[in-house]
Amino acid sequence: MHRLLDAVPEARLPVVEQELRASLDGPVPAAPRRFASAGTLSAEHDLAERSEDILREDPGCRRR
Repeated sequence: MHRLLDAVPEARLPVVEQELRASLDGPVPAAPRRFASAGTLSAEHDLAERSEDILREDPGCRRR
């Protein structure tokens, strides 16, 4: 960060200062959500064929 600030041309410093100060006023942005994909490719060989049966059996997965 220090190297970046040192590289900012003097004429642009007021704009950079304004942006930095504005970023301090608002809420801290949440970290982007990361989705785990481990194991998504390992399943029974007929899972795609059985998916309708699985969804029918699980009341939490009913279609709306």
